[in-house]
Amino acid sequence: MTGAATESFPRVGIVVLNYRNWADTAACLRSLAAATYPRTFVVVVDNDSGNDSLARIRADVEARGVACAAVAESDLGNAGAFPEPVLLVQAAANRGYAAGNNLGIRAALARNCEYVLVLNNDTEVEPGFLEPLVAYAEAHPHLGAVGPKVVDPKGRVEPTCARRRPELLYYFFGDGVLRRWFPRNRWRRRHFYEGEYAYDAPRQVDVLSGSCMLVKKAVFAQVGLLDENTFLYLEEFILHEKMRAAGWGQAIVPASVVVHKGGRSAGQAVPERIRQAKRESRRYYLTRYRRYGKFLVWVIELARNRPPAFGRRARKAGP
Repeated sequence: MTGAATESFPRVGIVVLNYRNWADTAACLRSLAAATYPRTFVVVVDNDSGNDSLARIRADVEARGVACAAVAESDLGNAGAFPEPVLLVQAAANRGYAAGNNLGIRAALARNCEYVLVLNNDTEVEPGFLEPLVAYAEAHPHLGAVGPKVVDPKGRVEPTCARRRPELLYYFFGDGVLRRWFPRNRWRRRHFYEGEYAYDAPRQVDVLSGSCMLVKKAVFAQVGLLDENTFLYLEEFILHEKMRAAGWGQAIVPASVVVHKGGRSAGQAVPERIRQAKRESRRYYLTRYRRYGKFLVWVIELARNRPPAFGRRARKAGP
């Protein structure tokens, strides 16, 4: 492809967050190296793993003959000065999923990327996965983000690939104790577009899978970056609320396929603290973005057998 033809493609920054799982991150980067899209800038952020992750990732990248630069978080103000196609960033502390990804998003925007792909490190992409995403986003100006068909390693579509904005009754029938009695209830089916969408054509949806989202630069300019008031979970739901308020839509493009191994970084942490982070993220999302009252949120938590203690905001605790 000629230089002029390459320049016609919008530049895409790809942000991959690593936490104590450098092997999956290296595999993800190897799959990205085979991608056919011609204009990408990859940012890997190590979320203070404390296990020499960044050095191991760098060794794997350089062993493939790919130039990369490694910088500390404090040097990110100069991110635009690094010409290498891969930038490795060492976060000063683990402040959570949103905060870690935001370091990479800022670096991508500093390199004048027109799109930012937020990609989980426990994914592997198909070589041509990016072209249909960018093409569809370019053809639909009202869309702020697009996502691929996300499948598990056996090729099965993940239920979280596309979701509706949760209805109130979903928290009781789709995600609470009543689901045990009514597993095929209509609120759960509606939430996951079950029976409505066969992933055979592009479709506008409410919430994309957080494992892979291509977001337009204009979205971040208008609504800000990811909300750092949660440590882990519901980042894609919060981003949907911010985009929805600003008039942006989202769509899934099944011509693009990404394999998601699932939950590996979270699995490195103590389970109870992960569950606590999820509860706090849900409470923050429901009170701040859905405007649910504290009593209603308490009832929702009670339906999940986890009534919360109120009186403090969602803390930024680590796993």
